[in-house]
Amino acid sequence: MSAVATTVSLARHGAIARLTIVRNDFGNALRGADLLSMATLVRECLTDTAIRVIVLSGIGQKFFCTGSDVAELANGLPEIGVHLRKWHDVVDLFESSEKPIIAAINGVAVGGGLELALACHQRIAVAGVRLGLPELKVGLFPAVGGVRRLTRLIGAAQTLKLVFSTDLITAEAARQIGIVDQVCAATEFDAQVTQAAERLAGFEPNAVRAVLSCARASTLCTDSNDLEVTLLRECYATPRNREILQGFMSRPRPVLRPST
Repeated sequence: MSAVATTVSLARHGAIARLTIVRNDFGNALRGADLLSMATLVRECLTDTAIRVIVLSGIGQKFFCTGSDVAELANGLPEIGVHLRKWHDVVDLFESSEKPIIAAINGVAVGGGLELALACHQRIAVAGVRLGLPELKVGLFPAVGGVRRLTRLIGAAQTLKLVFSTDLITAEAARQIGIVDQVCAATEFDAQVTQAAERLAGFEPNAVRAVLSCARASTLCTDSNDLEVTLLRECYATPRNREILQGFMSRPRPVLRPST
C-alpha cells in the first residue's frame, strides 16, 4: 500500500506503515485539510490487518512538525473550534490506537507538533533537535491535549515549567525529564527507528493490543481487572500463542549453579 493525500503520505514496508508530513518548506505545519488527510490515513492503517506498527515523522532533517499553519490561523478561521476538533480527532486516534505508533522526531517539534508526538506510544528523537510548547507567545495555549498528556508523563510542576517558559529544550533534556524515550545520532536515527518498529511488529498483535488497552485504561483511571481477563483470554485462545508457549517450553533450560 502506498498513498499520497495532499501533504501527508503513507507508505508500507512489510508490517510497518510510515506516515510522513510533507510540508518541509512550511516547517511541516498542518492545515485543517492536512489533518483530515492524516486522520483518513491513520484509519486506513488501523483497519489493515497486515500493518502492526505505525511510524510518524516529518520529511527532511529540520522539522518534525511545527503544529498548526500560522498563516491559516492568522488569516482568520471561520470557527477555531472546528479546526481544533480536527486536531483532537487525530491525536485521539493516535492515543487510542490498538497498534503501536512511534513518533520519529527527526527535527523541531513545537506546539501541535509536540502534542502529536505526545499522543504516540513511543518517542525517538534525533540528538540536538528542539521541542517545546511556546503557544503562550502568540496568545494561545497547548489545546491539543498537550498539557494533560505531558502532565501524565512528567508531572504538573515540570509541565507548567515548560509551558510557562515557552522555551524550546533539546532532545537530550527532554529525555532526562521523560518526554522522549530514546535519543539517537542523526546517522543512526533511521536504523534505530526501524529496529524499534520491527521489534514491536514481531510481537503477537493481540498481546500488543492488550498492553496498549491496559495502558489506556490506566490513563483514564479505570479498573482494568475485567479488561485484563478479557484480553488475556483472547491472547491465550489463538493457535499462534500456543505455538509460542510450546516453543518456549522446548528451549534448553540454563543450569543454575549455587552461589558460593
